[in-house]
Amino acid sequence: MSAANSEKLRRVTLFGAESTGKTTLANTLARHFGTVVAPEYGRTYTEIHGQDACSRQDMLKIARGHLKLRRQAEREAHRVLFEDTDPVLTAIWSDTLAGGRDKWFDRFKDYPDLYLLCDVDLPWVKDGVRYFGDPDDRMKFHRACEAELVKRGVRYVRIQGAAESRLAAAIAAVDQLLAGAQK
Repeated sequence: MSAANSEKLRRVTLFGAESTGKTTLANTLARHFGTVVAPEYGRTYTEIHGQDACSRQDMLKIARGHLKLRRQAEREAHRVLFEDTDPVLTAIWSDTLAGGRDKWFDRFKDYPDLYLLCDVDLPWVKDGVRYFGDPDDRMKFHRACEAELVKRGVRYVRIQGAAESRLAAAIAAVDQLLAGAQK
């Protein structure tokens, strides 16, 4: 069933520092809610072009690649689409890796209905494409993520704890979003 049905498609974006369980949680939520995930494009881009491909232009390419994947996923989504990151998170990566961001990122306003901000309370896993394993660096990035959400005035819920409590909190937040959409 596609989003072209009578009810509006809701979007939920998994957001936060690397190695915080965003991809796993997005996939689990999609299965739970019978829908799909718009995958993280930045990871794919880094796997193809390497970790040195982190200029402001690279970050724009990543953001646009994500939007393309999201448009494709929207055609298959049912009631809710889960996004494994978005251009807002790419803006933070641009600040961190490229020393700033293109003005396009500040003009970007196509926000999801809800962000799930994943905390850095899970162990960091080195996998060949991740950058910041140092706990202080992770916390700094996490704080930048939350500050960006606050600055943009978007709706978000903090997701923390062990996998089971993360999933329960995420399901509750999405259930609440969907229940509000029916009113």
